[in-house]
Amino acid sequence: KEWTPDEVSNWTKSVKGMQEDVSNLFIENSINGTELLALDRDGLKDIGVKRVGTICLLLEEIGAMKEKVNKEAVTLIEHSPYCFGKILDFLRLKHLNSLELTGVPALPSVCEHKRGMFETVVRYYFPGDCSTLVLGS
Repeated sequence: KEWTPDEVSNWTKSVKGMQEDVSNLFIENSINGTELLALDRDGLKDIGVKRVGTICLLLEEIGAMKEKVNKEAVTLIEHSPYCFGKILDFLRLKHLNSLELTGVPALPSVCEHKRGMFETVVRYYFPGDCSTLVLGS
């Protein structure tokens, strides 16, 4: 989160049941958005949050915000030579088949422990129905 300490303070004021004096602690300690997401129970105590209920409430809200931020994060795609090798071999065989130089190729055979990564890579580079070309139906 790219928030200033003032924006973090305003966020705490929007949390239902939060006492107003708590929001001032975030300004006094210059807590920005990135630091807010890194705070844990000890961190909240260190900046001066004393009430157990307030700490629990803040941790719950920070956790919810982390989930939201993670959902909005860019998908990182593994650049695995294994996956790309399987995809390229299959596409080469498909091309040779289109030239009638070989039979219809079988779908790529992928190790079970790499199956999830392989499917993620294929769906990323072959969006929508195009992924069925490599993965099958």
